[in-house]
Formats: sequence, C-alpha cells, structure tokens
Amino acid sequence: MTAPATLPAPAPISRAESFRRACRYEWRHLGALRSTWILLGVVAVLSMATGATVLLDADDDASHPVPAVAVADAIAWSPLATQIPTLCFFVLVLATGPVSTDLVRGVARTTWLAVNGRGTAYAAKCAVGCLTGLAVAAASALLGSLACAVTLAVAGAQQPAWSGVLAPALRFTAWMGCWAVLSMAVAVLLRNRTVAVLLLVLWPLLGERLAGMALQYVPGLDGVGDWLPFAAGRAMLTDVSAFPPDDRPFARALVGSHLATPVAAGVFCLCTAAVAAAGLWAYRRRDVTSV
Repeated sequence: MTAPATLPAPAPISRAESFRRACRYEWRHLGALRSTWILLGVVAVLSMATGATVLLDADDDASHPVPAVAVADAIAWSPLATQIPTLCFFVLVLATGPVSTDLVRGVARTTWLAVNGRGTAYAAKCAVGCLTGLAVAAASALLGSLACAVTLAVAGAQQPAWSGVLAPALRFTAWMGCWAVLSMAVAVLLRNRTVAVLLLVLWPLLGERLAGMALQYVPGLDGVGDWLPFAAGRAMLTDVSAFPPDDRPFARALVGSHLATPVAAGVFCLCTAAVAAAGLWAYRRRDVTSV
C-alpha cells in the first residue's frame, strides 16, 4: 500500500495581512448592520439642516458677513452650546455596535482565531472605528458647509470667510475620530454597552464639570480642571481667541478650559490613546460575555 500523500502546511499569515483581513471584516460587519445606514441617513439630513440655523447669526445689515466662528460652530453640531457635538450620539451607536454584537452573539472567539489574535482584532476595531468617525464627521462638515453657503446665498446674506472655517472643521473631524475610538474602548472596559453609553453621555455633560469644580477646592489642583479630557476636547473644538473680545469671557466659561487650541488637541488625543490602551489590556484578558 502506498502511504497517503502529506499535505503541505499552510503558509503562515503575516501580521499585516491579518490586520488587513480583520479591517475588511469590521467594514463588512459595520455595513451589514441596518442601524448603520439608518443613522447615516439621519446624519445626512440633519447636516443639511444646519444651513437654516446659521441664519440666526446673520446680521440684519446684509453688508456684514456671518462670522466664520458661528458657521464653524454650526457645522460642528454646536459643541459650544451642548458641550459635545450632538453628532457624538450617532457615532456612539456606530462605534459601540460592532464590538458589542461580536461579544453578545458569541462570535468573538471565531473572529480572534480568524484574524490571528485578540490584539489584531482590537487594532482593526480601533482603526475602522476611527476612520468611520473621521468619514462621518468630514461628510457632515462638507454637507453642512454647502447647506450654509446655499442658504446664505438664497437669503441674500454675505458669505463668511470660509478660510476661517477650514481649521475648525478639520479639528472637528479629528475630534470625532477620537470619539469613536473612545466609545469602543469604554464599551470594552465596562463590559456593558448600556453603561458605556450612559457614561459617555453623562460624563462630558455633567460629571466632568462637577469633578472640575471639586478639584478647585483641593490645594494645588485648582488648575487641573483645564486638563480634563473633555474640557480639553471642548478647547480643541472651540478657539476662543477667534471670538469678538466682548464674547470671549462667556465662551471661555462654556469651554471650561484655558488651554490653547493646539495644546488642547494634544491632550485630548493623548487621553484617547490612553483609554484605547486600557481597552486593549481589557480586551486581551476578558471572556466572551454580553456587552
């Protein structure tokens, strides 16, 4: 009898190829969720509606253009008034959905085997989440800018200095990329999607403000509130120096941080990286349980 032929061992898959496959899986997973397309449709409609809101800042005298800072705030979903861009609530669902459905449906272990490890799977989730946040924010800012330009033209108002809108729009786009990574990482850390959503909604709006007020009464920590993650995030989104001098004190109070915009951007990005690293540590050590 002839010995059965021995099949050659499969060639090992490189880390780069594993990461590429994991990212492709995450894109397909995100695109397969019906909620993704519903949310994107709602975001598109609301982005175009910002054109009407910018008229509130238009001067009765048509010879005065709309301030660029007002247009930047409108296309960034009013972070100054609401403390975080309201677009966050839509991206929050997109960012926490894939990681939670993987764990709830019990397919996470299969994913880890298919993409050669938990670290690769987590890196792909971060990359795809970040790119999703960036893409949604960039598309929203573009649609909002076009809607503002058309609305002002129809109303006979002067256009703003669009060069002054570009930098805030880019910072808004980067902020939303960080937010998507934060949302995914917090969901992994807390092991519960509902608790993660509540924390990410309440902490920037209320919790961090209270923490900053409490720190003012601790000797030597009265300036720490400027460096808290979302205080820095608000300073990243809103350049108070671009406001008229009379409006700066009120804008500064709403922002809650005295950091310069570049410094604030660095702080917020570093905080995002720290939370993402903590999420990786937790993801590597956790069991597949409901999120």
